[in-house]
Amino acid sequence: MKKKSIIITLIIILIVIILGIILLIKLNDSEKKDVELSNAKYYILDSNIFEKTEEINENAITNNIDKINNIYENYLKNMNVFFAMIPNKEYYLNNSEDENSEFESIEEFTINKLNENIENIELYDTLDLASFYKTDMHWKQESLDKTVERIALNMNVEKIETNYESKSLGDFYGSYYKQINDNTIKPDELIYLTNSTIENSIVYNVEKEREEPVYNEEVVNETNNKYDLFLSGAAAIQQIKNTEANNGKKLILFRDSFGSSITPLLISNYEEILLVDIRYVNSNLLSNYIDFNEYKNQDVLFLYNTRVINKSGIFR
Repeated sequence: MKKKSIIITLIIILIVIILGIILLIKLNDSEKKDVELSNAKYYILDSNIFEKTEEINENAITNNIDKINNIYENYLKNMNVFFAMIPNKEYYLNNSEDENSEFESIEEFTINKLNENIENIELYDTLDLASFYKTDMHWKQESLDKTVERIALNMNVEKIETNYESKSLGDFYGSYYKQINDNTIKPDELIYLTNSTIENSIVYNVEKEREEPVYNEEVVNETNNKYDLFLSGAAAIQQIKNTEANNGKKLILFRDSFGSSITPLLISNYEEILLVDIRYVNSNLLSNYIDFNEYKNQDVLFLYNTRVINKSGIFR
């Protein structure tokens, strides 16, 4: 009986040792993955590709907001001017306190630098992780209803009830997909929203001196980037005329690439939208291309992703 008890005890001790070894191996593997994750610029969580959030760059933010403030002082004093920041999708990771604090630090520092006459619009709570493509940094157009509503509400724009038809451009492999060597990641689907107002609107590319559609499939075939469907991709200055509106309302939208996909959803509210991307046109030369007197008492929105505001030398 005593011998049997000793054997049972030894078996229990052996089991405890084996479980301890297994746990130690898992912890080591976990630590190794954490180290790899912390050193990786791009990483995968739950089939979603992320880019590591950069630390706050106060000099970059200061220089970029100075550019915006100078634009306001030089051209926009007699207009209704707003600013809104788009969080990186990493902000919406569950239990990601570091990512949250970085965005909040960047946002707070940015708002403190803005001219006091530029009104801030908070957008972070109108979005969630599902609002963004899994293989790309950008937001999905079909997920922006709350964001558009927030912008319209804060800018005192009378919301026009708008119905859209949802169309698909098929599989979309975003820019992050090219950075990850993992063919198990499934593509997104690129969905876009349209109606007669959007389809009848005319986009004039000032730099190329030509008219283009709001959704340009020909450009997609040229660039092999489906996100370029929206407003033909990057452009310095574009003017959109809503041929179905006669309300006298105009909007100047200073934007980055996120502005490409949200702009079509703003068209119904305005007779004209002027898109300006100061990554591609010198902000000191804007009056050479734009007659700002035509926009007196009209709306202006600076809409930028966190990465743009936090990046050095991004604005011209």
